[in-house]
Amino acid sequence: MTYRTLPPVPGGRRERRLRTRARLRTYRQVGATVVAGAVAAATFTSAGAANIADAWLQRDGAAVEVAVAPISAGDADVEVVTVTAQNEVANDVIQQSDPQAKVGSQRVVQAGSPGVELVSYTVTSVNGVEVDRFPGISVLVTPPTDQIVAVGALTIPPATDVQRGTNRALGQQMALDLYGWTGDQWSCLDELWKRESGWSHTAGNQSSGAYGIPQALPGSKMAVYGADWQTNPATQIQWGLAYIQGRYGTPCGAWGQFTAKNWY
Repeated sequence: MTYRTLPPVPGGRRERRLRTRARLRTYRQVGATVVAGAVAAATFTSAGAANIADAWLQRDGAAVEVAVAPISAGDADVEVVTVTAQNEVANDVIQQSDPQAKVGSQRVVQAGSPGVELVSYTVTSVNGVEVDRFPGISVLVTPPTDQIVAVGALTIPPATDVQRGTNRALGQQMALDLYGWTGDQWSCLDELWKRESGWSHTAGNQSSGAYGIPQALPGSKMAVYGADWQTNPATQIQWGLAYIQGRYGTPCGAWGQFTAKNWY
């Protein structure tokens, strides 16, 4: 016995069911086309796209005609490529307290330099115009080197009159003990350092950078006799006496240079 499928009766339940299924397939194809076209043109809004077919069906199964706006994305030229770029990685600046430097001073201990990294990007272009760039894998080629800056933390109060007097007495004693300078030599030394610093161990020349009782230029020269050269009168006097003895022989020799040139 053989069977053949007869065409559905016009207006019957079978015809309505077949029409509904055909329209459902069509609507789903249209929904897929909308998604693909919108991705290409970067103009698609996703609200309701997944429910297009369901919105066109009534609850009793009958089909509903819904107008679909035309999609014109066929002319868009979409290109997605992967590119690699070399980027600069900024270095940090680290400040460290320096108890041997005056407040307000700064000194670069270590110079800084930026690093280098390679970054892979996924780039999307539409009609030759870049519309999106998404970073992917990154590789650090050269790490950055931090810059280290020493910031002065030393506060030195100005010498008082009492301290100046004490410094002068100390200088007279050290000149005698270390080099045997008394009498005229002491008088020359006294006049020289009165003129230079007033026997103040905190005296500083803002224009030249000379510092201390003997006005060493720069003041850091005195560090050969002690790291406390900025605050210790004895360290300053010891350096000053040695400088005078090595360059002029005696304090009166240094005083003669000072009176002629206004420096020694």
